[in-house]
Amino acid sequence: VCVCVCASSQEDFGTQGRGGYFDNYGIIRDILQNHLMQVLALVAMEEPLDILGANAGDAIRDAKVAVLRQVRPIDLTEVVLGQYAGLPGGEAAYLEDPTVPEGSTTPTFATVVLYVDNPRWLGVPFIMRAGKALDERKAEVRFQLRDPPAVRAGALDGQPCPKNELVFRLQPNEAVYFKSNIKAPGLSSELQQVELDLDYKTRFFSGPGPRGEPPPPD
Repeated sequence: VCVCVCASSQEDFGTQGRGGYFDNYGIIRDILQNHLMQVLALVAMEEPLDILGANAGDAIRDAKVAVLRQVRPIDLTEVVLGQYAGLPGGEAAYLEDPTVPEGSTTPTFATVVLYVDNPRWLGVPFIMRAGKALDERKAEVRFQLRDPPAVRAGALDGQPCPKNELVFRLQPNEAVYFKSNIKAPGLSSELQQVELDLDYKTRFFSGPGPRGEPPPPD
């Protein structure tokens, strides 16, 4: 059972002298309300009536529109906005960009919690996060799963147990992987998180697969 969905679009660089353009829109209009909302619609929509053929485009659009209509109005107490500050030896702060208007309050970072009010997603938060000048560049969707019964029953003697997650990495290095907790080898009961992954570049464009299988034919 999914308990949380996190969709992120992060850039590891700032405006780089293009602040005059960016300041007219901010991170919400630049990334969140179009790119990330498309991601939300694709992962949350119900199965379209058609996925192949002449009517597939309209069917997928209709399914996306249907789920977007079910998104609850945003609660402003579940919104975080910010601007990036400069780092020594790194890119200057947003307000130090000479193309940014003095005193601008345009956000370069935003986190918004959305809810889809339908039977499938009722009560599951969709955490939408976008920002510039962050620690790494990535775009991904994470489905965090409910803790297993042993964790909920307190049977792990206080051991930390990260969430099991299904992750779709959109960029860079497109991949799908499942993060799961297993017992580490040996006599101890120590938990260890491992990944079952499908790396598109490795599997389809780099010769033999991870287990030595040849790549699929063209």
